[in-house]
Amino acid sequence: MDVSELRIELEEVAREAWVARHEGLRLDVAVRDARFPMLMALHRDLRDAMFVEIPPELRGWVDDLRDRGVQAPDLGGTLTHLARRSAHDESVAEEDGTSERAYDGTELQSALAEVLLFESVRLRLLGLAWSSEDFERLGGEEDDVDAIAWDEVEEWLADPELEHPEVRPLHLMFASATVHLARDTAERARALDHSGADTREELGMRAKLRSALRELRLPESVLLENALSTLLGHERLELHDLQEHRPLALAGLSRQAMDQRVSRGRRALTRAPQSWPRRRHAALFDLLRGETSERE
Repeated sequence: MDVSELRIELEEVAREAWVARHEGLRLDVAVRDARFPMLMALHRDLRDAMFVEIPPELRGWVDDLRDRGVQAPDLGGTLTHLARRSAHDESVAEEDGTSERAYDGTELQSALAEVLLFESVRLRLLGLAWSSEDFERLGGEEDDVDAIAWDEVEEWLADPELEHPEVRPLHLMFASATVHLARDTAERARALDHSGADTREELGMRAKLRSALRELRLPESVLLENALSTLLGHERLELHDLQEHRPLALAGLSRQAMDQRVSRGRRALTRAPQSWPRRRHAALFDLLRGETSERE
C-alpha cells in the first residue's frame, strides 16, 4: 500500500467533507454530489468492498478483528471526539464571527472523522437492510439507508453524553440507527398497504433481483446490475463509463471480458442458483449478515 498516496486521498476526502459541511449540505447528500468526487468515490468503493471475497489466508485475521477489534472503544471514541471537536470549533467560530476562515489541519482531521463515523454506521445498516428482501420490497433504497445513518450520526454527535468514558459511541449510533431503520420499514409497510397491486409486484420483483445479484461475484453483480438497469429502475451506463465508475469491481477487465461475463451471467440467472457465478469465499457482507462459513 502506498501510504503517502492514501494520505493524499484522505486529505482530499476531508477537504470536500469540510466544504460540504460549511455549505450546509448533509453528508449523505454530499456523497452523491459530483462536486465532491473523492467523497463519491469513497462512498461507492466502500459499498463495493463489502462484496470483495476475503482470501482464505486472511479469514482468520478478519474473524479476529471482527470478534475482538470492534469491541474496543478506542477507535469509535477517538473518531467521535474528533468529529465533536469540529462541531465545537464551528460554534466558537460563529460566535467570533470567523466562520468564513480557511480550514486548518485540525478541522480536516475532524471532517474526516465525521465521514468515517457516517460510513461505519451506514455499512452496518446496509448489511442489516440487505439481510432480507423486506426493506427493498417495501420501496427502501440505498440512499434511504444513507439518510438514516447520517441522521443518527449527526444527532448523536451533538449529544454530550458521548464524551462519557463508559459510552461506546459507534455501538450506540448503530443501535439507534437500527431502531430508526425498523421504524422506517414499518412506515413503508403501512404506506404500501394503500398502493396498487402493480406497485407491490414491481417492488417485490426488484427486491428479489437485487438480492440475487448480491449473491454473485462482484464483477458479475455490477455488470448484470447495469445490464438489467431497466428492470431495476436506474440509468444504464456504457461499459467504459461503468468501469470508470466502479473501479474496485471492474478494473483490469477488457471490453470483451465484460461482454462475456454479462452474457454468461444472464444465462446463469435463468437457471437454478447452483449455476450462478456466486462468490467462492465469504465477503464482508456475508459476515455482517451472520454467515461465518466460507462458500466452497
